[in-house]
Amino acid sequence: MAVTLQQLKDELSVLSTMTKSKPHFLTEALIEVLNNEWKVNAIESNRASYHQLEMEIGRKYIKVWENFIRDGVKNDLDISRSCYMFVDKNTGEVYKPASYKAPAKGVRYLITQLADNPHICDPYGSFLYL
Repeated sequence: MAVTLQQLKDELSVLSTMTKSKPHFLTEALIEVLNNEWKVNAIESNRASYHQLEMEIGRKYIKVWENFIRDGVKNDLDISRSCYMFVDKNTGEVYKPASYKAPAKGVRYLITQLADNPHICDPYGSFLYL
């Protein structure tokens, strides 16, 4: 029985999903929900611009970046890119950014709380300022 390349890719995709940590998986899920919600809200209110999140995995934290999308196109110069939040890769604790390199002290939320209640999050990150 010959195994096709597509079957191998599918198995690898399933295995990579199974090896993700819970904070990594929940952060990806939260980003997907928020990106969809913010884009739909922009389309329904006839706005050509909206916010979009993406993540970057570091040694200790998952860094979530916020991009401002104008006319459906991401700015190539990344001028409108800002650090949205940090998520601890092991514990799932969420921190507001002190700078684009490091989080501020003090846990703001757990990623499980935000994934269960995505309506808490806004495009500007003001929910992190308690």
